[in-house]
Amino acid sequence: MDGARARPIDAAAVLVAAGLTPATGYAGPGLVVALAGALPLLWMRRAPLAVAWICAGTALAVPVLALVVPSAVPLPAEGAPLWPPAAPFAAYGAMAFAADRRPLSRWMPVLVIAFAVLTLPDRLPLIARSEAVIALAIMYGLYVSVREQLRAELAERSERIERERLAGEMHDVVTHRVSRIVLQAGVLALATGDDRARAAAEDIRATGCDALDELRHMVALLRRGTGEGFDLGLPLPDLRPLVIDSARDGVPVELTVDGTPAPVSGLVGRTAYLVAEAALANVRKHAPGAEVRVLVRYAPGNVRIVVRNTGGLPDAWVAVAGPGMSLPDLRTRVELAGGTLVCRPGEDGGFRVEATFPTS
Repeated sequence: MDGARARPIDAAAVLVAAGLTPATGYAGPGLVVALAGALPLLWMRRAPLAVAWICAGTALAVPVLALVVPSAVPLPAEGAPLWPPAAPFAAYGAMAFAADRRPLSRWMPVLVIAFAVLTLPDRLPLIARSEAVIALAIMYGLYVSVREQLRAELAERSERIERERLAGEMHDVVTHRVSRIVLQAGVLALATGDDRARAAAEDIRATGCDALDELRHMVALLRRGTGEGFDLGLPLPDLRPLVIDSARDGVPVELTVDGTPAPVSGLVGRTAYLVAEAALANVRKHAPGAEVRVLVRYAPGNVRIVVRNTGGLPDAWVAVAGPGMSLPDLRTRVELAGGTLVCRPGEDGGFRVEATFPTS
């Protein structure tokens, strides 16, 4: 991890702590003990708790030794801090870089540092100032910890959303188009009387089937670790590729999206796309030359997809339509996704397919 490596600012913290230690007035063994807590700050990111405990030991050792052997370890002047200058850096490091540990384990050395000065109750004004500095170091460390956690979570969420988007696009767009290639190649292999053309069409169909297997495998890899896919709650897949394909096949489609897009589950997203795809395929098959309108309407708690077409024209040209999903099978898929499907003839001789799904 980059955050675990020592940085120039850590070396600067060592120099500042070491430089301030003699200026506080420590002398003799007290100076040596106080300086002992400065060098470990270089590993403040890699081992924040170990560094905090070292500084906690030095912060506690100085006043204790001053009480036990005051002649050997004299306390500094009235205006100097009672703990080594490395202590606030260590408290900050424990709060900022040990967030993944248990809360009690990272608070224990900080509490020892904070309460070490209480061993000298005769210096209350100095104790108050010392505790204020420690408190500021703790609060800034907590702020840095929360900021880094939020930044990491946002980066992870962005990565997962991008993976889901790529997986959804491959599943709903690329796979759909390759499936059309496979179907068209199969129809060509059956319809042609030329053996070479039949062999070429069969080779295209077999290659397309292999490509579909690879695409499904890639989609599974993209969605690995995120469950079913679309678990973050994304809006419905983009239906514009279906509209473009339908227009290319001779059936223009008018697409309208009404309301504010709301997140849906992965199952709902894929089923809604399947409803639109199957309805447009049935229009090309049974009502060539019809006018088609697709409406996606978001409402509080649900999203509705309506595919409505007028009556077809017998002499209209459309591309060869592949086998679409039957209405009973489509209704079963919609009900499994928690939705409802209504299919009925229209007043103008056309047909209407309406599916309603719950939003997340």
